[in-house]
Amino acid sequence: MTAASIAATPGARRRAAPWFIAEGLLIVILGLLAAFLPGAAGVAGALVFGWLLILSGLFGIVSLFGARHHAHPFWAGLSAAIAIVVGGMILWAPLLGAITLALLVGAYLLADGLTLIMLAFDQRKRAGARWGWLLLAGVVDLLLAVLVLAMGVRADVLLIGYIIALDLVVAGFALVGLGLAARKA
Repeated sequence: MTAASIAATPGARRRAAPWFIAEGLLIVILGLLAAFLPGAAGVAGALVFGWLLILSGLFGIVSLFGARHHAHPFWAGLSAAIAIVVGGMILWAPLLGAITLALLVGAYLLADGLTLIMLAFDQRKRAGARWGWLLLAGVVDLLLAVLVLAMGVRADVLLIGYIIALDLVVAGFALVGLGLAARKA
């Protein structure tokens, strides 16, 4: 769920309400699918992350050659090469990548939880209805982050799959709640 998806004015919120609800329902469905297939969700998360690293590394190399007089060409090139190598390793062994990804998911959930909590307080300050759903989604993300980070490398693919599922379902309900409130704006 992105913070940019929350419209500012009441009229804009009313027009965006069906989109909030549709996006929320789709996210809930995807979350339920991930809950029924947690292993697949965990491995899929690792594969996506692997491809993102490879693309990031390739863009880094293109940037390095495209920008003449780069300030630190060695370090920029090394960073890009590391991203490509690690991304390739994750694609080569996605199960191991999913286990390692647990720590990264924990860090993401921590950052996302804090962001959602701050967004909820901003919505409350703007007299937005149903800001409690955002607060709940943020608190759930924080609790999941603590769980994942406490487990460390013991977190396995199924745990990642279930965490992805729970995060999607809670975020989906938060968007549906915002959409329903926006219809009344």
